[in-house]
Amino acid sequence: MKEFCLQLIVGCVAIPKKFKQFYGRLKQSGCIEERTNFDSTNYRLKKGFLIGRVQISKNGKGFFHSFDKQGNFPIDSRLKNVCQNDILVVNLTQKQGRKKAKIILTAHCHENKELICIKNKGSKILGIPFKKNSQINIRMDRLDKASFNLPSDSVVSIDLKNNKIEEVVGTLKDPNIDEKISLAINRRKTEFSPESIALAQSFGKEVAADLYSDRLDARHLPFCAIDPDDAKDHDDAIYFDGKNSVLYVAIADVSEYVSPNTFLDEQAKERGFSVYFPHKSHPMLPQNLSENICSLKQNKERLALIWRLRLHRKTTEVIASELYKAIIVNRQNISYTKLDKLLTGKSVKLHSDVKQSLIDFHRVALKMRNRRLKNGYHFFNDEIKLELDSQGHLKDVLITSNGSSHMIVEEAMLLANKTSAEFLTKKTGGRGIYRVHQSPPKEKIDELFFDLKSMGYNIPNNKNLHDVIQDIQKQAKKKNAQKQIDKMIIKAQSQAVYSPNNIGHFGLGFQAYSHFTSPIRRYSDLILHRVMKEILLDNSTSNKRLARLLEQLKVSCILVNDQENQTNKIEMDFKDRKYARWAQKHIGARIQACIIDERHPAIAVALNVIVGARLFIDSLPLDISRLDTIEVEIISADIIRAKILTQAIVTSEFLSQKRPKKFKKIRRYAKNKDALNV
Repeated sequence: MKEFCLQLIVGCVAIPKKFKQFYGRLKQSGCIEERTNFDSTNYRLKKGFLIGRVQISKNGKGFFHSFDKQGNFPIDSRLKNVCQNDILVVNLTQKQGRKKAKIILTAHCHENKELICIKNKGSKILGIPFKKNSQINIRMDRLDKASFNLPSDSVVSIDLKNNKIEEVVGTLKDPNIDEKISLAINRRKTEFSPESIALAQSFGKEVAADLYSDRLDARHLPFCAIDPDDAKDHDDAIYFDGKNSVLYVAIADVSEYVSPNTFLDEQAKERGFSVYFPHKSHPMLPQNLSENICSLKQNKERLALIWRLRLHRKTTEVIASELYKAIIVNRQNISYTKLDKLLTGKSVKLHSDVKQSLIDFHRVALKMRNRRLKNGYHFFNDEIKLELDSQGHLKDVLITSNGSSHMIVEEAMLLANKTSAEFLTKKTGGRGIYRVHQSPPKEKIDELFFDLKSMGYNIPNNKNLHDVIQDIQKQAKKKNAQKQIDKMIIKAQSQAVYSPNNIGHFGLGFQAYSHFTSPIRRYSDLILHRVMKEILLDNSTSNKRLARLLEQLKVSCILVNDQENQTNKIEMDFKDRKYARWAQKHIGARIQACIIDERHPAIAVALNVIVGARLFIDSLPLDISRLDTIEVEIISADIIRAKILTQAIVTSEFLSQKRPKKFKKIRRYAKNKDALNV
């Protein structure tokens, strides 16, 4: 529904059958204009009308959120027969100098569900929502008699329209329910439709190479796929021909199986991305595609798109590039751990040609990286991975630093993505699906530099922004504060998004950049593959299809950006929930933490034990500022809200490190005490 609404905003040439009734209501309400040009008709929302969703606050007031990001507005009338998340068509009115949304049409949404936890509090039975931005507790005893029979801590899905329990999901006491909660509150479907599963299985489990005589036969090239130890989907494989200085980057050709407007396409589009948890993943595509026929499995013939990139031996710049539809065989799967051992001189069993390819490309990738960082940036990026036990409890927090193996893959994929964007720009004049990153707003940079100066950093005045940031990073390295300073720099920047128009990528220092290398787990890459394959065909039929694809990209980019945010929320919510569950069992535990926001309530990030967990501090000691390290004690944990509340611990050792005058009162109170809770 959201996609159709966005199409009406930008204009569409056809009305899908399943939305004809909704379109008829829009037209009857006078919200639609139809323009006929030659043999086609364009349907779009009239100027002055907006379409979006309603959000209902705790006090019952309604707020309209437009789909095309034009703004959020209070609704100027009482809500009658309107439920949370219903789709509204409105126009704006001006009342007392403030814009308000006047409802023209309401379309009831099938997503009027809320996931809640039942809590018995005396004579009251409350339903507490899991959504972090929702503070509305529901009186279950007033709404549904079935709630009387459910024990406290039951997790249920309720129908907001009928005020009835729709499903009993489980109990909050079971740690395995965290996965269901994180997925449900972000409306992520876990099951694929029977039609899409049947279509995925119809392709079989093996590729019949003789059916693809039109493709480049690259099965003789010794490709290898480099992935984490537990990877199940292999999007990419590389081979470097050191003698001729040619890099081959092969990417799974998912578009051969997932055609536009099919059951598979609808399911992939609805998800947008694969979701990764520590113990399992929820793929964007059904298993036979994501883990089998599309995955570049070892010793299996697979369809791929290949970039053949000839590199300058000294500068490593791309001298010539060619894109092929091909069939390949991945000679070997290699883990990052195994490759790092090889690159540090340890003995590793690999095919001789694969080993030579990787050793040769390692030297080239180092040069590529150094050249890239003359315009782009490198930020400290430890990966935090949670390890769960068999019951679903947090067992350990693993921290891995990206080594040479990650650098090899990163440089190869960045080059393939950059080359794809340049190809797109050349062939379409800058229209396509790009990964763009605007330069930071001046006010954000000014605020960053002000904060850094107050922390003792020197900000050069006679350098460009790139050189200034690199200078700051060098200072942070000397102070052993790289990770914290890099996070501040990243926070000051704009968010990278998908766009139908190329405006470059500030963070990477590229004039054009796109996502080409992960079509199994990102819908954006699948869209790009479709566009590029139509360009390769270059005939009248393909040119028409290309024109249609390019027309749809504005809507596609809005949807993919929204799905990316949702996917990030799911993964972060799951982590927060596991941290909170651990903290609930360790009340009183003391943790080293770094302050990231000193405003009340202060927020810190755990530096040990549960590394990476966000900790909310009730009150801070005097003179504590951002990036200070402090010890905190866990005082409570809320699994429903996924929050950990702590209090700061001030020890005599800590006090001695601070300026005496500012801590005079604290010292007097803390005299002869080993620690003081502030």
